[in-house]
Amino acid sequence: MNTSLATTDRGRAFEELFCYLLDQVPGLRTRRNALNHYNSEEIDIAVANTRMSNGLACFPHLFLVECKNWSNPVDSSTIAEFIDKLENRRIELGVLVVANGVTGDPETLKSAYHKAAMAQSRGHRLIVLSLDDLLKASTTREFTELLVDRLLGVVVSGTFQLL
Repeated sequence: MNTSLATTDRGRAFEELFCYLLDQVPGLRTRRNALNHYNSEEIDIAVANTRMSNGLACFPHLFLVECKNWSNPVDSSTIAEFIDKLENRRIELGVLVVANGVTGDPETLKSAYHKAAMAQSRGHRLIVLSLDDLLKASTTREFTELLVDRLLGVVVSGTFQLL
């Protein structure tokens, strides 16, 4: 089997899972795999939020999601690319969903954590969720609470929290 094709298929399956979870939250509408005008950047999932009280009322009206179903942790350059997508579109919030963590050290704000902290100082927040996080959320309410808790963690600490 072509390794690149297998990686793409795993990535698409990860996107489908997260998109399914988002579609269960009241007030959210999603669009998947959209390319920019120049076909040079792909957005995994764009989310419109009507801010329903039983949904994600404290989230912004628009946010982007990037899904990385990689066997290795996501590195700081990949995080920087996602933050660039947010900045280029003037989007406040990004959600990064990772299968196997991120590089760096949250205590010393090394690598990926530093990139996220710097982005917040420029008005862009980054939430990171792991596959383990998603598997622990067995209801829409638990999933919504997870997202809100992660947003609060970013606001309080200045960078994402990956528990």
